[in-house]
Amino acid sequence: MDLIIILILFVGVIVWRRDIKFLVYLLGVLEIFFRLIHYIGDHIKFIDINSFVNKYIPTSVFSVFNKYTTGIVYDFICWILVIGFCMFLYYLVCYLINKK
Repeated sequence: MDLIIILILFVGVIVWRRDIKFLVYLLGVLEIFFRLIHYIGDHIKFIDINSFVNKYIPTSVFSVFNKYTTGIVYDFICWILVIGFCMFLYYLVCYLINKK
């Protein structure tokens, strides 16, 4: 189910914005969101949200694709994600340099 939601988000961004830059930003935002939610769920003890977070929210974008693919297909998707994260880093650095 989580793979379907992520793919719908990707297709929605492509159709709505028609720019690869926004797809790369969505990829970076999703990865940061998943990891941040898991960190918060693991470190807040007074509310038992860790079981909810572990059950319904994936740990990362890589874990979503790992859950549904294996072998060469998974390796190919991982390298696509790594390239996407490199592009995300490039766009962030360009934004910070041009912000001066």
